Amino acid sequence: MTSKEVLRHINLFQSPMLTVGHRWIGVAALLGVLWVAFHMATVVVTILTDGPNWGINAWLLDIVGLLAGLFFAIQCWRSSNRRNDDYRKVNYGILIWAIITIFSRIIDSLMLFGLFKWDQIYLTPVGVTLWSNIVSEVLLGMAFTVTALIGALILLFGPQAFAHPEI
Repeated sequence: MTSKEVLRHINLFQSPMLTVGHRWIGVAALLGVLWVAFHMATVVVTILTDGPNWGINAWLLDIVGLLAGLFFAIQCWRSSNRRNDDYRKVNYGILIWAIITIFSRIIDSLMLFGLFKWDQIYLTPVGVTLWSNIVSEVLLGMAFTVTALIGALILLFGPQAFAHPEI
């Protein structure tokens, strides 16, 4: 099976007018799916290593973040298959989510590396829990968010966003 057949089979990068923005947003979708899987694995690792007693704030923020990330991974996936004009409002939503999420990822990264403390949210993890969080939240989460931001910016404000091919 060729890479084009695989992409067609999983319904990714199928926009009638595939642009650089569609490619960025499609990569964001793939990273988002990876992030969701690794985030769930991180939750399992944390529970097995440190127990489930994170506090209500940490649990609520974690669940809300997971659901939001899953929702926007799906939106990025769908955006990679749509014409700019057909999905403009959702791409604005992706852009706003990415901007907000970058700030929360920076704060999360600073907390994970012990540079910022916010004990009401969570205590800085150690050992395997810390490394699991670094892979999930810092590496994959930040990559997902940044590629979604770049893809949305290109789709909304790039030169092809204003090009209307004659049909």
